[in-house]
Amino acid sequence: MSNEIKIGDYVVIQKQNYKKLHKFNKADSSISLGRDTVNLKGIDGCPYFSVFKMIPKSSKRNRDYTVELAQEAVKLKDEIDIKVSGSDNRNILDDGNSQKLSASDIETLKSDSNKASDIVGTLINNSNTFHNKTEFSQDKYLRKKEKKYFEYFQVIKPNLRVISEIMYKLDPGKIQNLRIDTLSQIITMVNIHSEGNHLLYDSGSNGLVAAALLSVIGKDTNGKLLHMHPGNMSQKQALLAMNFPEEQLNRCVSVNVYSALRQFYQGCDTNNGVDKDIQTSENDENPLKRKADETDEHQSKKMKQEEDEELVESLDKTDGDKPRGNKKPKWHFDNIAASEILQNKMDSLVIACKEDPQNIFNELVSFVKPGRPFVIYYSAVEPLQQLYLTLRPRANVAALKLTCNWMRNYQVLPERTHPEVTMNGASGYLLSGYVLK
Repeated sequence: MSNEIKIGDYVVIQKQNYKKLHKFNKADSSISLGRDTVNLKGIDGCPYFSVFKMIPKSSKRNRDYTVELAQEAVKLKDEIDIKVSGSDNRNILDDGNSQKLSASDIETLKSDSNKASDIVGTLINNSNTFHNKTEFSQDKYLRKKEKKYFEYFQVIKPNLRVISEIMYKLDPGKIQNLRIDTLSQIITMVNIHSEGNHLLYDSGSNGLVAAALLSVIGKDTNGKLLHMHPGNMSQKQALLAMNFPEEQLNRCVSVNVYSALRQFYQGCDTNNGVDKDIQTSENDENPLKRKADETDEHQSKKMKQEEDEELVESLDKTDGDKPRGNKKPKWHFDNIAASEILQNKMDSLVIACKEDPQNIFNELVSFVKPGRPFVIYYSAVEPLQQLYLTLRPRANVAALKLTCNWMRNYQVLPERTHPEVTMNGASGYLLSGYVLK
């Protein structure tokens, strides 16, 4: 992965404590940072972790900015020299009359000033109460104003921790409340290594689990990640955001779980339709195998429609060219590759699902080598408790353990270190163990 920002890469834009994931598609692409719209022209080719200053295009009232490279981000506290502070705030009244400037004066000040420190410095000089506040209150005021008027942002190279943090803060439900500490436990419990074949079933983490496992497998290795999913397309946002090189991305084979199982069990050409006579009694008993027929039939019909459309287009284009018929889709070859990997057995199994994990585990555990680990992640504990009770009497699994993580965030400031007042303590549950036979 290059250390320079390139068009086509995913980048992380950080403005103070706010981070945003952005696909840098073109040189003059824009990004919204709160109410500000920032044109990113000028960041292409700069090193990652560079700091850029936001320059107003015309007036600050429009909140449209261009960027220029800066040496470092300048904080308000470093530019504004505060010499006097009070001992306590008991005599300060919030009566709305502490600021001498009117609202129109402040708007004019925002438009005419080129630096945030000029705006905040003028507000402080026209305040009747600022110099009577305690040092902590003054610092809190500056941090609040800095958040509003801060002129700098930094472009960060995406990594697993940053992507996980962004997705968790944005909407934990879209990644099944999967926090970075729980993600690290998954990697540790299944002993991911660079030379093995690893099986993942993921039905809703936006590719976060796949990104974590593929990151550990690495680039110059013989390892493979078989990424199974229930839909027609896998969720890959986090996987693509890691900016893995093509060689590393090719080590991840993403397949629909139902079509891949049909290919493995029946070894038939999934592009030629569904032979109803092939269905076995085992298929009827197992909902995954039964669903394989239904899903594969849907894919076959879709592929037949695509072939017919291509045939018509090729006939209309030229008189002499032959139509391109019997073209196989990419998922067809992915299913064959997945079947070959499954035949060699897997070195680990990871399940992160929204549906009941019992049928999924019962089907996929048969592909895992003896003595290899598995871990199942679920956002609620009840399905894992039921699965734990089901597996405990069995002889093919051992060392079952049901755990959950509880991580507490702390604010660390001089003389003000304490746990954060509001935080999300939930990050799902893990059922882990080893396959014996």
